[in-house]
Amino acid sequence: TLNVVNPEFLSGANISVTLTRDFMNAVKEDGMFELRFPDLENYTKEQKEVYDRHWHEIGDVRDWVKMGYPVKVYRSIRARDLWDLISFCATYSAEPGIFFIDNANDMTNAKAYGQKVVATNPCGEQPLAPYSVCNLAAINLANFVDRKSGEVLYDKLSRTVALTVRMQDNVIDDTPYFLEPNREQALGERRIGLGVMGLHDLLIWAGKRYGSVDSINTIDEVFRVIAETAYMTSVELAKEKGSFPFLTSREAFINTGYMRTMNDDVRQAVLDHGIRNSHLLTIAPTGSTGTMVGVSTGLEPYFSFSYFRSGRLGKYIEVNAKIVEDWLEFHPEYTKETLPDIFVSAMELSPEEHADTQCAIQRWIDSSISKTVNAPRGFSVRQVQKIYERLYDGKAKGGTVYVDGSRDSQVLSLTNDEDANWAQMDIVHDFGINVKEKQVDEKKTDLRADRQDRNIGVEVGDICPICLEGTVEEMGGCNTCTNCNAQLKCGL
Repeated sequence: TLNVVNPEFLSGANISVTLTRDFMNAVKEDGMFELRFPDLENYTKEQKEVYDRHWHEIGDVRDWVKMGYPVKVYRSIRARDLWDLISFCATYSAEPGIFFIDNANDMTNAKAYGQKVVATNPCGEQPLAPYSVCNLAAINLANFVDRKSGEVLYDKLSRTVALTVRMQDNVIDDTPYFLEPNREQALGERRIGLGVMGLHDLLIWAGKRYGSVDSINTIDEVFRVIAETAYMTSVELAKEKGSFPFLTSREAFINTGYMRTMNDDVRQAVLDHGIRNSHLLTIAPTGSTGTMVGVSTGLEPYFSFSYFRSGRLGKYIEVNAKIVEDWLEFHPEYTKETLPDIFVSAMELSPEEHADTQCAIQRWIDSSISKTVNAPRGFSVRQVQKIYERLYDGKAKGGTVYVDGSRDSQVLSLTNDEDANWAQMDIVHDFGINVKEKQVDEKKTDLRADRQDRNIGVEVGDICPICLEGTVEEMGGCNTCTNCNAQLKCGL
């Protein structure tokens, strides 16, 4: 047991809570929920040895019960009370994110070879089985649209997807694995994660407003082409080099939750020839590479199309996203001040548009997605809950809601109603945690004096170039702004 007394404990980590279908059903039905764990205090020596050897591979108390081992109910609670606590923390501190583990296991191909998802990486795009690893790559969607006509270049996209799948399959064999279980798992399931960057750029060039129904239709077609091409390429690789070793039943593989959504041509090809890779698709943040090449990162919309960077003499230089200048060259009838609504920013989109876009893409992704749903300042706990429930019902495997200003919120409430007939929550009594009614501004950067000798950039300690409010800290492998939560340098 670890006693935590330091309020800064784990302040630099991405935290996600794993929620089951049982829990979400109990929330909807306002039912009770049992907090259970293996009854270690009363285990025999043999049971304890089994726990030590295998619990990390199982990780699910429901399966532990099916295996015949005793579990203990530590507490029975009203599910909505815990749901309120999780949502309260997410609303006012941007943590935790949520991982819907049953949604993930419903759609994983790992079930075809007797495995399942037990956890996810910090950013949420890779739900993995024990010891699974995955090499990631991303194609720049901005390169697959005709800038004059707005036509999406699907043939070019298909050729690039096929080439990238082949490259990533080769990476599996050329990777040094430090742990033998990682090597066995990687070579056994041959999992890869092909993703994207520049989605918002593609939509802008195609004349579609991110989050609109029209854009969702385009997104659906883009990711259908990516998914079907990736899988057919993996079938071709299986013909040349053989299927992934863990594949013992092609029939079982084509009947996983994900494969049942694929068209009959892909499923029949797998049945006839096998498949080289167990999983092929993921959407990682691509913070560093997307920023490096000057496009939107991952599947995210642009957080802003302009920001200010400090010079050597403390002066501020306005920097505009490259897409603005490039687009204006083709559309001289517009100016920076009169851009059309296709230049919508992350904070201008409704949270529902963020969530619906994520769910539309998840349909075609066999792993998962790293995505932040941005919500406006003042968004209530109840509204945050509705977004998480929208993601869950839309078959998302997880999600994060960031409420603008949540890092420096002052008034803590469960609703944003102007009606004063309800009482302010007693945070300590209701939730068992200490929360300051007014957050200390120790991490909030002053807009004037301390900027003269501080760099605006994406490295740890810099001032955030997006909001010019927070400082950049390393959080779960990503250089992240403490104020706007923008992931400025992360992973790929």
